[in-house]
Amino acid sequence: MELVSAGPRTASSLARELGLDRRGMEEDLHHMIRSARAAGYAVIVEPAKCKGCGFVFDADKLTKPGRCPACRRSRIFEPLIRVDPTT
Repeated sequence: MELVSAGPRTASSLARELGLDRRGMEEDLHHMIRSARAAGYAVIVEPAKCKGCGFVFDADKLTKPGRCPACRRSRIFEPLIRVDPTT
């Protein structure tokens, strides 16, 4: 949780820094989000977005999707996750 408290991070950057597999990272992030909310932190998820057409994916998807369902391109901005202490 400390890594995402410092600033917005992607699942792949967290996996790389922690030495984990990116495929299993989504389940770990969902658990971290539940724990952070239970501890009183605000969790901000900026959803993935297609670079081509601007399609915005569901905020529940925490890892980078393979292709855009609207334009079928694979150039996609990864979702960003940030944890802020509530005031």
